Amino acid sequence: YYQVNGTNSAEVETTDRMDWTWDNQLDFNKTIGDHTFGAMGLFSIYRSDKEIYRLKGFGISDDMLSFHALDKASGDKEIASSYTASTLVSGALRLNYSYKGKYMATATARADGSSRFAEGNRWGWFPSVALAWRMSEENFMKGASDWLSNLKLRLSFGTAGNNRINSGLLEPLYSMASNTSKAPEFNGVTGSMLEHGKYLYNPDLKWETTITRNLGIDFGFWNNRISGTLDFYWNTTKDLLMETVIPSSTGYETQFQNFGKTSNKGVELAINAVLVDKKNFGLNFNFNISYNRNKIEELNSGSPWQSSSWSGKTLEQYEDFRVVAGGRLGELWGYKTNGYYTVYDPATGTGDLVLNANGTWSLREGLKDNSYTYFGGLYPGVLKVQVDENGDPIKQRLGNTVAPTTGGFGFDGRIGNFDFNVFFNYSLGNKLVNGTKLANSFYAGSSKNYNLVADFNLENRYTWIDPETGLNLGRPSTNTIAAYGSAEAVMARLNEINQGKVMYNPAGVSKMYLIDYAVEDASFLRVQNITVGYTLPKKWVKAMNIENIRLYFTGYNLFCITGYDGYDPEVDTSSKKTPMCPGIDYAAYPKSRTFVGGINVTF
Repeated sequence: YYQVNGTNSAEVETTDRMDWTWDNQLDFNKTIGDHTFGAMGLFSIYRSDKEIYRLKGFGISDDMLSFHALDKASGDKEIASSYTASTLVSGALRLNYSYKGKYMATATARADGSSRFAEGNRWGWFPSVALAWRMSEENFMKGASDWLSNLKLRLSFGTAGNNRINSGLLEPLYSMASNTSKAPEFNGVTGSMLEHGKYLYNPDLKWETTITRNLGIDFGFWNNRISGTLDFYWNTTKDLLMETVIPSSTGYETQFQNFGKTSNKGVELAINAVLVDKKNFGLNFNFNISYNRNKIEELNSGSPWQSSSWSGKTLEQYEDFRVVAGGRLGELWGYKTNGYYTVYDPATGTGDLVLNANGTWSLREGLKDNSYTYFGGLYPGVLKVQVDENGDPIKQRLGNTVAPTTGGFGFDGRIGNFDFNVFFNYSLGNKLVNGTKLANSFYAGSSKNYNLVADFNLENRYTWIDPETGLNLGRPSTNTIAAYGSAEAVMARLNEINQGKVMYNPAGVSKMYLIDYAVEDASFLRVQNITVGYTLPKKWVKAMNIENIRLYFTGYNLFCITGYDGYDPEVDTSSKKTPMCPGIDYAAYPKSRTFVGGINVTF
């Protein structure tokens, strides 16, 4: 129940969805001497059916009944329904072989068929193979057995498919036109009309495929008191399933396409260490870190720009991510701020603007800075950005939203009957667009309450209002100029009341683009969870015929150390809808802080 332009409106939507899965698995294992053989066969069917029914009415007079009184709507009424279904059929065969536990091999063949693709592209074939060699079991490594517990080399190559697109993209979809559409008239009576959606159908869509290559080492020292893994990987994803903007001449807005190829190369290290192992005291440490570098290998798009469109028409123009072959995902582009327009001071020769007798402002002689054409008007206190030699704003790189380094570390241990676990996770080196802050940093339309960001407190921001007279000196009338005696006196007063101000005046900015003010470092260190437990002494629980009782208490997301101004540096409200545009925080709900207590009982 809501209002549209002051009119009470109501909407009801009901979704009926049924999902079912049928899995069948057959396993076989056989050992002959030093040889171990294994096989696994899998057949699976997944089906999803979804029906949506929607009723909408404008002009509801009864606030108490609201959406229970749709029949009383005095204005337009809309009825809509839809049905979608998808089926996924999968089959796989895996063969395993091991010789003395030293030499291991696995081969897998998998086929998936999805109804979301047309005939000819419906089935995907995804083989994989993995090899392993436990070097520590070889005779030539026996001399190191007193300190080397385990050393295994792993090598794998495989493929995997992705069909995560909506159903109904293979053929044209139509719906009944709304009451506000320009339907044809026959003898003065408006007729019914079908409208196509905003997506252009594409029967040539096919499986997105990821090719994985991995070289890994498992190691353990001193009876595995220190153990871990080191992995080097190179993953390539081709035929990406992406929604892309298409020319308006098609009559549609976007189309899903198989959109080029990307790659990820990196290294991952995980270490576990037993620091102390006594009868009544133990302490373990674990640590992991990964470094990843992505690259756009191929791109079949005519434009280098992708738009996150995170807030509809809030910004004047998006095109905030640069996506080109040879580049990286997450490349943010926008404008770097360069302070704000100040009033010219003839005594010092500094400042940008001169007030004319009619109350308008002009750039001082010799200054070329057209920032105001992007942000709404030529007034003192209006935002400036870096410009070229002609005074035109320069669009430039603002950072990357994909973290190159992530990981975590923690401790777990025991002291007598108490046990504990602490785990931290971290991310380093990525940017995040604070869209919530940017949307609240300028005056647009009737959004008078948008200028509520703390950065724009009166102590910080440029102001037009003279606190002594209450007059607007940023947009002065001729009467205001006369009250101060001259335009020069108004200029001098503006400089006086704005000494030390560091932020532009949001009231003077009526249009906004992506600027570096809203692009922040999203590195963080988070206490992911802390658990404390206590196990009751055996003599207490024996009388109850119970083997063990443990009480525990866990806190999740206890605190986060970050320089990010938003609520949570780990949110992302854009990549699910537009995968080429990750790293936007706009009105995102932060991770909740959760506390859980419980009892584990073993009989």
